[in-house]
Amino acid sequence: MKQLEPDPWDLGDDKIRAGRASSWLVTRILDFGAFVELEPGIEGLIHVSEMSWAKKVRTPSDVVKPGDTVEAVILGVSPAERRISLGLKQALGDPWADSGQKFAVGSVVEGPVTSLTKFGAFVQVSEGIEGMIHISDMSAEKRLNHPQDMLKLGQTIKAQVLELDVEKRRLKAGD
Repeated sequence: MKQLEPDPWDLGDDKIRAGRASSWLVTRILDFGAFVELEPGIEGLIHVSEMSWAKKVRTPSDVVKPGDTVEAVILGVSPAERRISLGLKQALGDPWADSGQKFAVGSVVEGPVTSLTKFGAFVQVSEGIEGMIHISDMSAEKRLNHPQDMLKLGQTIKAQVLELDVEKRRLKAGD
């Protein structure tokens, strides 16, 4: 019977175009992303890499569930392949867009320690932006073997911005 219906992929209107933002219903979730219904018969994919600026999303169900209505932006449309890619994080705005003003070199930032590595610690300075404090920039008084000698996961700390590279999305901080 679907042969009697018009093909939903005959995109004669301007509703489905790259750059358009709207609210859509999440229809199903797979390991690599979530599908949303843009129009009856047309679904688009929000890949897991397009779900959050702030954190690595391991499974889409950590962010969305079937039946949720989400605000997303159409990133690309390929009618020949019948594929539409969408982004959830683009609808939220890029947290790095105004980071040059918010986190000028020399300014003091504050936030919780989100992870510790052999070479340093990462601190969330705002939603979607983490700064890295190299182990050599943690203390002027003593040499540390590991960042956990001085910091704990979740501990709120203050640090000075030493470098900011908006293009590479890197913020380096220190004591």
